Amino acid sequence: MKKIYQKIILTCLTTLFIASVTAQNNAINYWTISNKGAVANLDKVNRSSQPSTSQIYQLDLNAFKNALIGAPVRGESTSKSNLIMAFPTTEGNLEHYRVLESPIMHPDLAAMYPMIKTYVAQGIEDQTAYMRFSVTQFGLHTMSLSGKRSTSYIDPYTKDLSSYIVYDRSSLGTNPQPFECLTPQDGNLPSLKNDKIENNKATNDQKFRTFRLAQTCTAEYGNIFATTPGSEYADIQAQMTITINRVNSVYEVDLAITLQFIAQQNSLIFFGSTSADPWNGEYNTTTQNFLNSTLANNDYDIGHNFNTSGGGNAGCIACVCINGQKGSGMTGRANPTGDAFDIDYVAHEMGHQFGGYHTMNTCSRSGSGQTEVEIASGSSIMGYAGICATNVQMNSDAHFNYVNVRDISINVKPGGNSTCAAVINITNNPPTASAGADYTIPKSTAFVLEGTATDADGMGSLTYEWSQNDPTQSPGNAAPLSTYTVGPMYRAKMPITSPNRYLPRLQDVIAGNLTPTWEVTPSVGRVLNFSFMVRDNDIQGGQTADDLMKVTVSGTSGPFTVTSQTTAVTWNEGATETITWNVANTTAAPVSAANVNIYLSLDGGYTYPITLASNVPNNGTANIIVPSGAATTAARVMVRGAGNIFYALNTTNFSITASEFVMSFLPAATTSDVCAPASATYNFTYNTFLGFNQVTTFSATGNPAGTTVVFSPTTAQNNGTPVTITINGITPAMIGSYPITVTGTAPSPLVVKNSIITLNVYATTFNPMTLSTPANGALNVTGPYTFSWVADPNAATYDIDIATDAAFTNIVDAATGLVANSYISGAVLSSNTIYYWRVKPSNQCGSGSFSSAYSFTTSNCNSTVSTAVPVTISSSGTPTITSTINIGVTGTINDIDVVGLIGTHSWINDLTVTLKSPQNTTITLWDQICANENDFNLNFDDAAASATLPCPPTGGGTYQPQGSLAAFNGEDPLGTWTLTIVDNFNQDGGALNGWGLNICLTSISTTIPQNGIVNTITIYPNPTSNAFTLDLGNIENVENIILLDVQGKLIYENNNIINSKIKIDLNNKSEGIYILKVQHHNEVNTYKVVKQ
Repeated sequence: MKKIYQKIILTCLTTLFIASVTAQNNAINYWTISNKGAVANLDKVNRSSQPSTSQIYQLDLNAFKNALIGAPVRGESTSKSNLIMAFPTTEGNLEHYRVLESPIMHPDLAAMYPMIKTYVAQGIEDQTAYMRFSVTQFGLHTMSLSGKRSTSYIDPYTKDLSSYIVYDRSSLGTNPQPFECLTPQDGNLPSLKNDKIENNKATNDQKFRTFRLAQTCTAEYGNIFATTPGSEYADIQAQMTITINRVNSVYEVDLAITLQFIAQQNSLIFFGSTSADPWNGEYNTTTQNFLNSTLANNDYDIGHNFNTSGGGNAGCIACVCINGQKGSGMTGRANPTGDAFDIDYVAHEMGHQFGGYHTMNTCSRSGSGQTEVEIASGSSIMGYAGICATNVQMNSDAHFNYVNVRDISINVKPGGNSTCAAVINITNNPPTASAGADYTIPKSTAFVLEGTATDADGMGSLTYEWSQNDPTQSPGNAAPLSTYTVGPMYRAKMPITSPNRYLPRLQDVIAGNLTPTWEVTPSVGRVLNFSFMVRDNDIQGGQTADDLMKVTVSGTSGPFTVTSQTTAVTWNEGATETITWNVANTTAAPVSAANVNIYLSLDGGYTYPITLASNVPNNGTANIIVPSGAATTAARVMVRGAGNIFYALNTTNFSITASEFVMSFLPAATTSDVCAPASATYNFTYNTFLGFNQVTTFSATGNPAGTTVVFSPTTAQNNGTPVTITINGITPAMIGSYPITVTGTAPSPLVVKNSIITLNVYATTFNPMTLSTPANGALNVTGPYTFSWVADPNAATYDIDIATDAAFTNIVDAATGLVANSYISGAVLSSNTIYYWRVKPSNQCGSGSFSSAYSFTTSNCNSTVSTAVPVTISSSGTPTITSTINIGVTGTINDIDVVGLIGTHSWINDLTVTLKSPQNTTITLWDQICANENDFNLNFDDAAASATLPCPPTGGGTYQPQGSLAAFNGEDPLGTWTLTIVDNFNQDGGALNGWGLNICLTSISTTIPQNGIVNTITIYPNPTSNAFTLDLGNIENVENIILLDVQGKLIYENNNIINSKIKIDLNNKSEGIYILKVQHHNEVNTYKVVKQ
């Protein structure tokens, strides 16, 4: 009996195991790979476009449907679905998904059409894969988003629904049909203007929103699908379901929004006679009126029309839930099926209805002023891919740009316009996103954006998207140029599984191309703004996070390039090799990269698993030890700014081979610093490989003439032999740096290996330092404050002091251990102030003396903003408005800029803007620029890089004015400055909201004479309560002294200066600012005196 029971138990367990395996195998066996030849004789489903590459599979559709019976319904349970199904890929593999039923029809409508089912699925092998699919009388249709591959689709291939075509979006060609989005870009998003932006700008509130869709169609649309008498409504509803199910794929991942057809759908569908429907070439108002007459306002949240017109128009922006507007959207195409119709057009127009604006920067530019962040046509859903003169690509990618997720999220959350959704709470936690710090990089240099993220639910499903976030209009309409200072330079891309984005693409940098068509590296100074967006792609409803950062491109540094390994050289493992690069001023501010990291790639430059050197000085050269185990024929070197994001690669693949022997120096042992007279010592280990056992003889070249190099021992044969190198006879006359080649030679067969060691010879005495810039007595010195001096070959480092007095008792900035013979001060120096600076050399032997001090005077620049704002620009007539600034400082202008010129006005082409000085000199800042663009926010500077203003000029950039601001140079700024705006045409109006002036005046002389006496004027006490003393010091031949109040009224004058100290009485004068002018040798110096 015991054996019988054991046999029964074993049989049951075996049966359960077989059943489990069979269930899994059944999931796989719904599909059988096939080919087009096998189904050549079957009728094919008509397609709007054919993919260039695809796979054909046979599907047992009935078994597939049966497997879906009883699928868990999304939202009814928080546990993972136990229904796992397989779906084929274009690579010929099967991927598994957890499947939930996810109805998108009202239950009453679903009861009418039980043959129409929709589902959502999450990838198992690829957790980033998010699929929606439908099963209808037209077969299976899927759409799968993934961070690891292109968007993929499965569609019926043959009309008998037995064969299916599997393809990626990247292989789908375009079948151009006329299409134009006619949505007016004047939507109202009040929440964009309030303080809720930061909290509401991402899909992160753990809410899943369902909006009720009233989907209408014209008879022309209906007749395409109503081909079976008696089932017309079902067939049209099935096709609508296929489209909206795919639209929902993107909306659920990016926005946690889904659309559900209302119960009354049959009353919205037309077929048969085309004269029986209410549409006659106009769709927006007609659709809204039709819905108004057919449905109650509370029956639906968003209404839309499908037609065959070849255009799209949402009718409004951010109008979902708004009665009288929410039903005015429409999309039309001659063949209203497939990816282009579903994603490029329907998702686009509905995106407008939910609050999304256009993203294309130049082609038919029509965004909100904050959204035009994509090059040319753009490539995301709210762009114009494929329908512009300059197209980034021919169809849209299935994702919303950060700016659209931001705006739509704000609109559907509390405080927005579209808050009528049915909302359920989900347990899916939102991720977090960090774009990292802001960086400054050199021009014409590649860089990599590196983000980080966290997610309490796990990291496996996260995808990442870096996008440029610069909406200012580019100067040109085609691909960007490297000289553009505004607008986007880098195209938008689909989310991927890496949080890093190389700009340009790494494969382009490897090919030596830093300016590929749609990822153009700036060759001029500018600011690049970026958004970093994280999606969690969760089956409950996606959650997102985002963060912003900026990259400042320095126009005074770069290009940063690797200058070594330019040919296919061969390195030996264990050898010492030299890597060189062009520093290109990257050690100086604002880049300030004092050190670099050096990495090695073994696969042609695509990955860099080996660190060759960390935090080595950014001086253009470094010796490294080639690591063992790195043999390859496709080596590349990357040099990257330490603590920064810019990098450069060497230009050619090279080889690394295993070596018969190596002279193994530790990296720190390849350099010796000595104080002459002395000897230098180095140590290495002689290592052999590959069974090598010959005697190797050591020698050296490149050592200073007059020295001797001694090896101990002079030869080696055994692996692991320690060797000491001693260089004798070093004298102070040999000051300098010497690269010395150490050679090991084995005779038969001849094997020669070289390593480089460095000898730095220093002396204990230094020559006097010679300072260069700023020159002694330099005037009008402006930041960034760059100091340079003549390099001393005996100096290893330098110290610098900057002070407000010649005795250096008040040091405002100092630096020690500087390697370069220059320094850019990060200190904030006061305007019109005398500063003193000095430099001291040092080396391993000691320190020299400080140089004689140089002095300079900072520019006498001051910024003043107008308080006479805002000023309304009436929309009635052709008004002229003025705003003024009163300048209370006297002197001689040597530079002037207009800053913070901000205002609103529709059709800024109406405006002429001029600036007038107190001396009535007038220049034109701009005269009727752009066309129908709105508003302005800009600055004017004669030294700006561009005279071409973007349209609209709203990005806060700086440009050359139409007239020259230099016309004011030489004038006294004291008095009233007037900004005038002339509105040349009727109707449009606005306001001047702000403007200011940055005025620089000629400064006083500050030369330090050779006798060390400072020619400076002293005023004390200042401020004063009654009188002050003017101390002329040792200045002779002062010709005139006058004192003015801020209105220019003469308070005091002295033309007969006898004493060097003059007391001036203000006892009976008002409190305030007074201007003192001292004329000396035809030069007038100006000072401010304050009475309080």
